[in-house]
Amino acid sequence: MDKQRKKQSSKSKLHSNKNTVNESVVAAVTDKILSHQVRSQVRALVAEILSVVFITPVNPKEEWDQYVIIQNLLKKIQLLEAPLKENLRLNKCKRLMKINEFYKWSRDNGIKYDGVIIKEYPGYDLGLAATKSIKRNDLLFTIPHKLIMSEERIERGGKLFKLSNLRLAFLLMTEALNPESFWKPYIDLLPDCYNTVLYYGIEEMAQLRGSNCLSAALKQCRLIARCYATIYHWPNSDLPFDVFKEYFHYDLYRWAVSTVMTRENLIPRTKQDTEDELIAALIPFWDMANHRHGHITSYFNMETCQMESTAQDDFNEGEQIFIHYGDRSNAELLIHNGFINSVNPKDSIAIKLGLSQSDPLYEKRSQLLQLLNIPKNGELKVLPAPEHISPELLAFVRVFNMNEEQLQHWICSERATDLLHIDCALETSLESKTWQYLQTRLMLLLRVFPTTLEADETQLAGVKCGKLQMAQIPVMILEYRILEKRILAAALDYAKQRTKA
Repeated sequence: MDKQRKKQSSKSKLHSNKNTVNESVVAAVTDKILSHQVRSQVRALVAEILSVVFITPVNPKEEWDQYVIIQNLLKKIQLLEAPLKENLRLNKCKRLMKINEFYKWSRDNGIKYDGVIIKEYPGYDLGLAATKSIKRNDLLFTIPHKLIMSEERIERGGKLFKLSNLRLAFLLMTEALNPESFWKPYIDLLPDCYNTVLYYGIEEMAQLRGSNCLSAALKQCRLIARCYATIYHWPNSDLPFDVFKEYFHYDLYRWAVSTVMTRENLIPRTKQDTEDELIAALIPFWDMANHRHGHITSYFNMETCQMESTAQDDFNEGEQIFIHYGDRSNAELLIHNGFINSVNPKDSIAIKLGLSQSDPLYEKRSQLLQLLNIPKNGELKVLPAPEHISPELLAFVRVFNMNEEQLQHWICSERATDLLHIDCALETSLESKTWQYLQTRLMLLLRVFPTTLEADETQLAGVKCGKLQMAQIPVMILEYRILEKRILAAALDYAKQRTKA
């Protein structure tokens, strides 16, 4: 790592001494401020949010009701904070009109690329295009450390959050509000909104009801609302510059968090003053590439202190260049990246299972699960064909249905891990109970959905042939529901076959 990396430009006046702020810079970013009356109204609504977000819901209904309360409060806040949105210099004109400034900034600061340009693609917004024939493993570009935005650039306010990606979002906000930011050419090229769950309305989120990803989506929204309210009430002395709160607003924070969620990568830390060896970072140019399943081809070179990315496939001139973001389920992609992959080989459905402490055999079941490295309370996966049932899910259900004698046998056995295998030799009665339990559970999961798979497929067909008109987010949610239901339905058919066997 570059231990002698340059400090942030001295032109960043917003990071001046906390007792003085350059008046011209403040004027440049605070054309619109809120009146004392409006500010008081926002403060009261933020207080209401804080009274809600630290309450942990005990069931799905409470979780949904809490989400609705939070969203209604945020909607009121957004209306009051609307003038502050005009302070941002984001996308005042079409993003591609800023591309030449970005190219110049990139080259001037050491980014090297050959045969790669940024281009607009229908359905993808911006992406990377090949301007010549590129072979697998060819070097696409290198990005020096000084252009990478990470939490290590934070001068003040870094103690607000424990998570590296939230600290990075905090830094991005301060740079977006700074008209003299070193990263301005990069920030000007970023989208001004996203398709993450933070941008869903209540009606759109309701379309995920029945889905196993709904709870995770609601938790994500609650976390970001809590972070927004926390920053709002944080002492001024710990914030990056004195007037930060004058133009900090929820839409700014939602945008910054979504930017980080959809574009972050992990790089090694240069300052070894914490236990975290890897930290979240935004990497200009690299993050313009869209995802296609494959393998990781981007690495941070410790010797040259730069990010290096090679081609994961052959690309012909004019083709879009894709990179692999990592193995993620469609639920993870939907919540954190704002898209799904209809042919995702790493897709899965996480279902919650757990032991009851009132079970007389609780201790023995817990002991056997521990031997198998399976949590006694957690999420286990239903998989696409041909696997259908993950080894951990199968083993958990087997343990869950064992009697005391069977539990003792497997606890003492040297072959306990055989329980993870589909063809493990078990008593017929136990195997029958196992597959009957899975059949019942999968059937219940499908029944929770307010619509059937057939109805969803008919609706999507209508959208694709132009008979029905739907916005982008509802269509994405519809496609996601179909993919989830197909996995569950196929697993149910498989469980039925195993029950008959």
